[in-house]
Amino acid sequence: MQDQHFDEPVRVALGRSRNTIYKVERVAQAADILMNRWPAKTGRYHVAARKACLGVLEGLKEPHYARAA
Repeated sequence: MQDQHFDEPVRVALGRSRNTIYKVERVAQAADILMNRWPAKTGRYHVAARKACLGVLEGLKEPHYARAA
């Protein structure tokens, strides 16, 4: 697994009233949020983001792909 940092962090707001803010700086952190904390486990964009993160962690893609997804 090749965890890498994003060039610039991504801020993610989750929770019922979006009051839990995460400052996501690494690809593994983004993958963890998408797989374990995201409220919906389906959807075209959610699946694409998960695949992009996993691609980076497997060494197949660059971190900017995961950040953009």
